[in-house]
Amino acid sequence: MTYAGLDYDILEELRRDGRASLRTIAEHLGVSTSTVSHRVKQMETEGIIKGYRPIIDYGKLGYRLTAITKIRAKGTQIPKIVAELIQDDTLVDVYEITGDYDVLVIGKYLDEDMMNREIKRLLAHPEIESTNTSIVLSVAKERADLALRPTGPP
Repeated sequence: MTYAGLDYDILEELRRDGRASLRTIAEHLGVSTSTVSHRVKQMETEGIIKGYRPIIDYGKLGYRLTAITKIRAKGTQIPKIVAELIQDDTLVDVYEITGDYDVLVIGKYLDEDMMNREIKRLLAHPEIESTNTSIVLSVAKERADLALRPTGPP
């Protein structure tokens, strides 16, 4: 499906306020509520909109440490490792990557002890060869949204 300017406008409105009513979005965009409803349902069906959730400040909940860990897998075990990692509640992001390492995870931890236990758990995994962990010292930009509208030729 080709996405029109209206779809991008709706997505921008939802990014600004994920709790905005369809009526409010329609009024801001100068279109009917039924048009917005139809477009939102279509984007949900197609998986463009995957859900609605709050933006949580984990630091204010006590998760004061963020660590980035690169993982080197043994052999062809990447899918198995990734399947296990996505079940770990301390990991907020799990990526398969290229380069010297196979997987990159970002974890949020209450303290050094919690982080240390997680790293040791990873190293004890029989399918993980090695890890390399960096602790985030400060956050310059996090969970930023991309510009949605294509800027170049299709």
